[in-house]
Amino acid sequence: MARNISRRQFLKTVGITAIAGTLAACAPAATTAPSPTQPSGASADKATAAPAVSTEKISLKWDTFRAPGTGWNEERIKTFTDKNPNVSIEFRGLTGATQQDNYGKMYAQFAAGDLGDIIAFDPSHFQFWRAIDKSVIAPIDDLVKADNTDMTQWYDQFIALQKYKGQMYGLPSWGWAGQDTIVINAVQFKAAGLTLPDPKGHETSMDTIAEWAHKLYTKGGVYGLGMTFDESHLVVLARAFNGDVIDADGKKSLLATDKNAQAGLQWAYKMAKEEKIMPRPADVTNMAAALLDGKMTMYWGGSLDARNFKRGIKDATKAEAAQALLPKRTDGKFPCQIRGGTWNIAKTSKNPQMAYQFLKHITSLDGCIGFNLVGGQGAFVRPDAVAQLIKQDPIHEWFIPNLQNGIVANAPSNSRGKEYNDAIAAYATKMMDPNENMAFDKGLQDLHDNIQKVLDMEPA
Repeated sequence: MARNISRRQFLKTVGITAIAGTLAACAPAATTAPSPTQPSGASADKATAAPAVSTEKISLKWDTFRAPGTGWNEERIKTFTDKNPNVSIEFRGLTGATQQDNYGKMYAQFAAGDLGDIIAFDPSHFQFWRAIDKSVIAPIDDLVKADNTDMTQWYDQFIALQKYKGQMYGLPSWGWAGQDTIVINAVQFKAAGLTLPDPKGHETSMDTIAEWAHKLYTKGGVYGLGMTFDESHLVVLARAFNGDVIDADGKKSLLATDKNAQAGLQWAYKMAKEEKIMPRPADVTNMAAALLDGKMTMYWGGSLDARNFKRGIKDATKAEAAQALLPKRTDGKFPCQIRGGTWNIAKTSKNPQMAYQFLKHITSLDGCIGFNLVGGQGAFVRPDAVAQLIKQDPIHEWFIPNLQNGIVANAPSNSRGKEYNDAIAAYATKMMDPNENMAFDKGLQDLHDNIQKVLDMEPA
């Protein structure tokens, strides 16, 4: 998670920073929304067009687990209600043990008739389509049209994430390119006589990364490369070898037949299981901390992790941030998994017009900058926000290539996101565990079977 700044620092930042330079030329081409074909649900009612400004007293509720305790939520409410004194907004921060706990709470609130007007059912948590099919969130197409909202404010793929079955259901909240890079401690890297790669280039091969891992490994001392075997990493691993884990429709596991995906798993299996030069996740529970402590030289993460690593460095003689982006695929795309969230309006809201105005307020340039710097969220959904973040720290330039040319996520068509994530984490971690007596073919088959078992389940 990013290091937060205070609300006062944020207000000073947005006050002195020019809002010019939108990086429009860097905006990516339109992409297909990463929503698979979903089971049909009840058609959502269309929101009514926004009326003229009214002095009528309006009360809204905001239920979210995004940024509570940071001051960002309160700042957004104050700056909105200062301009709209007839509106009051009750912030009800959700603080479940896990993010999935919070979704469960929101579904329960919906069933009890107590769900807030402004909510978030994130696509990359595989809740978005499920919430729409259960008639929890409302489409906003009419509100967007009546307001004449400029959709080019956001990167195209994060707008694509807001759409389902031909309608739009939200505005972008958080978003990044996922586990798209190898984060490097450049001090140790250069001490080993290795040349740092271009942090914005895609020329480093997977074989080269493996060679680095071997050279940097010291038995009983320093791990050359660390990796977590969860869904977000495994998908990008398969994509780095021109494969994938599930198909675009979200109905079929590809691991039994996709030779490219198998090659990616074999690449990791060899280092983790056969050669035992990669740590078990249980042995290094915080790879970012291990990188800072000099116990690891590289770990598979994202450009966001490279930024956070840089921010955590206390002694420049011991650590320096660098990264190696994964090699360009044969289709010209960059291996990553475009991940993102959404701000939605509850279908039960009595004031969707004002709720939409608040959605615009929290997703505006200053809202997005604050969401990053105050709220501590990885929200790289706007080219102009990325431009401002680059002024704060040039390392944000490293994010741009994959924001422009990344690959969207494939999601289970039955919205069984939790079960899908759990299956991959359990069986991929077991497959890669050097303490488990498991042949590659057996591990691969178990992983494939259990993913397919989830994809075959009834819709959530």
